[in-house]
Amino acid sequence: MGKKRLAAIVPVLLLTASCCWSAQLSFQVVQHNNTQEKVCEQTFVIEDEMLDYFFSRGNIVTNEPAVAVKEGSDEAVWKAAFADAAAGGSQYFVQLRLYYDTTASTNPAAVALSNLDYAAWTITDVQSGQILADVKSVVDKTSLGKDDADSVRGYAVKIAEQIQKSLKVKA
Repeated sequence: MGKKRLAAIVPVLLLTASCCWSAQLSFQVVQHNNTQEKVCEQTFVIEDEMLDYFFSRGNIVTNEPAVAVKEGSDEAVWKAAFADAAAGGSQYFVQLRLYYDTTASTNPAAVALSNLDYAAWTITDVQSGQILADVKSVVDKTSLGKDDADSVRGYAVKIAEQIQKSLKVKA
């Protein structure tokens, strides 16, 4: 085989091999907030941070649009998004549920970690349907420090790191 041909084939093989080790993840972010019927900016900030976290680590990441739901409709939303993840060939489906408590907030629409009560997520193996993790993470409001978009992003990264550990995929 000629040197030129070999020089052309090697990069293609390396690129193909790197894609074989990537996990394909499908995400859905679900907002529970009784004071807002539409998805709030903070939910989009968290979603963006989650997707960036996994994409920057070499994973193939897709997502269903973030949705705002009323209590009790989680299962129907999960089923529809899980079916889309399966149809898209994802290995894992991650549903992140954000529960807001803005009753004491002076600005419920603000991107502020103090507006978030807790987050919960379920990780499901798409092929087997087995739930790999079902976790709840309460926001520690006593150690907030600055209560702004950066604190929201930091909390999102902590969630992503915990999901990463549960998945045991490419770090």
